[in-house]
Amino acid sequence: MEIAVALSGGIDSAFTAHLLKEEGHRVWGITMVHHEGAWDTLERVKRVARTLGIPLEVADMREPFRQEVLTPFVRAYSQGLTPNPCPLCNRRVKLGILMNKALSLGAERMATGHYAQVAAGEEGPRLLKGVDTRKDQSYFLALLSREQLARLILPLGQKTRKEVEEKARELGLWEEGLKSSQEICFLQGHYTRLLERLGIDPGPGPLVDMEGRVLGTHKGYTHYTIGQRRGLGVATGEPLYVVRVIPQENKVVVGPAQALMAKRIRLAWVHWIHLPPGDPPWELKVRIRYRHQEAPALVMASGREITFLASQRAPTPGQLAVFYRDQEVMGGGEIIEVFN
Repeated sequence: MEIAVALSGGIDSAFTAHLLKEEGHRVWGITMVHHEGAWDTLERVKRVARTLGIPLEVADMREPFRQEVLTPFVRAYSQGLTPNPCPLCNRRVKLGILMNKALSLGAERMATGHYAQVAAGEEGPRLLKGVDTRKDQSYFLALLSREQLARLILPLGQKTRKEVEEKARELGLWEEGLKSSQEICFLQGHYTRLLERLGIDPGPGPLVDMEGRVLGTHKGYTHYTIGQRRGLGVATGEPLYVVRVIPQENKVVVGPAQALMAKRIRLAWVHWIHLPPGDPPWELKVRIRYRHQEAPALVMASGREITFLASQRAPTPGQLAVFYRDQEVMGGGEIIEVFN
């Protein structure tokens, strides 16, 4: 089989290509230059391809990435949301436009270094968690369509990160600086620097408690996200956390830890890979951010109304809520509203 591997310059995608070569497939690399900092990464990708002895295709994706990922990311922050651009990038760019390019160049399938699994199902491919529970990245693939999953190969889904690191060192694929990739690859420094370069800098505004009393002045609402404790610049008798951001008033609301607990969330939209069996409301487990341990919840028929069986800490508008049934990802959507 002819397989294109999306090479990032890291050891996960490099080891993915190695495994597929070992299995006897015709393997070549494809990488995307999607932001200005990616030109430096490109040199690492070229070294990886040379070490593996595979051809490399380079795709200039800066304009589609700007339209499909960067612009929505900036818009979300300007609206007081806290976006996670990676799931959107995977759906629209990496496993959307880039995958289509790879297929047009002769690849039958495309592989990535994500720690997740694709399995066959009666109604089409199923997306499953990776066996390494600490590294599982199924969350980032929750917006993929069945058609995309049908073309996707995930060789690391049954590997652990420790195993991959050890093998990568043995194969000469290890380089200093490749141990961990950035969570948001296109940011050079703090995200607020990007916003400021693009002219989004609301400036100082009132920092208030939940009763509306002014406690101090913040740096600008784009610097704050729900659950944040550090950098508030106020001292009271108890720890305070950001509990709400009001962009229209350039206002940041803080409160005690208990104010972060919420039992219901509403989603702006929902993407289903597969609908759960049975009649709604469905009892599923829902992950409200990547590092969150998914929690039991009742999901209504639309998928947009979710009630947790126990209150969860700091669900955040703009983040992705992902639905799980046992080990399977059923779908997900963007959190838009939170209720205590």
